[in-house]
Amino acid sequence: MKIILLTGVLFVFALSGALKAQSDYEKTQNFKARYQQLETAIKNAASLDECNTISENIAKLKSDFLSDKNLLDNSLYPENFESSFAKIELAVETRKGDFAQITELTTEVGNLKDKISTISQENQGLIAQIRTLQIRSAKDAQTIASLQQLVAQLKANIQQRDELVRGIVDSLLAEFVQMPSGFNETERQNIYTKIDAGNLFYNIERTIADNVQYMKVTELTPDDLGEMKMQYQDFNKVWRQIGPKLAEVYLTRKDKTAQIANIDAMFADWNFRVNDEMWGQVSKLFREKKISMLQFRSGEQFVASVTSFIGDELKNFGVKSSSESENIYYAFTDSVYFKIVEPVWIPILIENNMMTDANKDTIDSHIAKWKEKAVPSSSLNWVYIASGAVIILLVFAYFLKGRKKPVSRFEEKKDDIL
Repeated sequence: MKIILLTGVLFVFALSGALKAQSDYEKTQNFKARYQQLETAIKNAASLDECNTISENIAKLKSDFLSDKNLLDNSLYPENFESSFAKIELAVETRKGDFAQITELTTEVGNLKDKISTISQENQGLIAQIRTLQIRSAKDAQTIASLQQLVAQLKANIQQRDELVRGIVDSLLAEFVQMPSGFNETERQNIYTKIDAGNLFYNIERTIADNVQYMKVTELTPDDLGEMKMQYQDFNKVWRQIGPKLAEVYLTRKDKTAQIANIDAMFADWNFRVNDEMWGQVSKLFREKKISMLQFRSGEQFVASVTSFIGDELKNFGVKSSSESENIYYAFTDSVYFKIVEPVWIPILIENNMMTDANKDTIDSHIAKWKEKAVPSSSLNWVYIASGAVIILLVFAYFLKGRKKPVSRFEEKKDDIL
């Protein structure tokens, strides 16, 4: 009987121990499950209010399991009760900081949007005024001065608005760099908010359109076009970095993907127009001297056009008179190429990857061959010799004229005696 009683007591103790162990395991698993839910909620939080709610749930979890602190200290290795809550509380506070930063940035972007909108309206008015003044057939000094002032203001406005738009684009780029592996729904929503607040797509389109309009209503110098080309390259480089990311963000938005594709096309058109204007101005320099060349719109085409023209001149050498061939050579080289194209345009073209040093070397070598034929070195030598002889004679005559007749010592003494 005693044995049976002892066995029963042992069974009760064993059962209670097992129940207790099972209860401790369930508590630990319950804590871990709720803790993990809070971690996921922090990652997916879409607003500051959600973060505040999560903070309250963290405090409740800590209160609910405070009595099991010793149990959890042993079960959460290498963490413990206090370090686990310190970690998750830091995570939610960091997430709150993200939303505070987003709110601040959205406000800043909104202010930029207002400034950009104001400048865009001013630009439309300036372009209209410039066109009105350009229509006048006779322009007096006052009209010309007004045109110059309006063009200068339009240029300053476009540069300022470009910088503001770039500010929005750069902030997006910085965010994309921090999220290289893709976007969750919360991150997508944040980007939507930022883009919508700055009316980004419209303002990029407006920026490109205004630059194109500026080209149409003004006479641009080589330096102006060089600046615009660099501006295009800088802006386009940033757009090519964020464009694919934006396409990924707006993967399911057909209207936005179409707008992104349109911006790509506008950048291509802007580049084409700048290139076309630059090559057009170079071509005009030759036409003004009645030098007929094949059309060119690239560095390779320019080389082909020059070499074709020089080749035709070499073929016709002897058909034309020597003086006519020589005049064409000097019109091409001294009046156009060496005077304006080489010192002014070619550095800009090379700097903007529209022409290469090899292209320039090819042109120079063909001009050198042309010179040997059109202006032989022997005739040049006779010219130099004749010019040198004249200079020597003039110098000699000058010294003869200025030289005085010397007085002898005998005559000097005779004068002293008298």
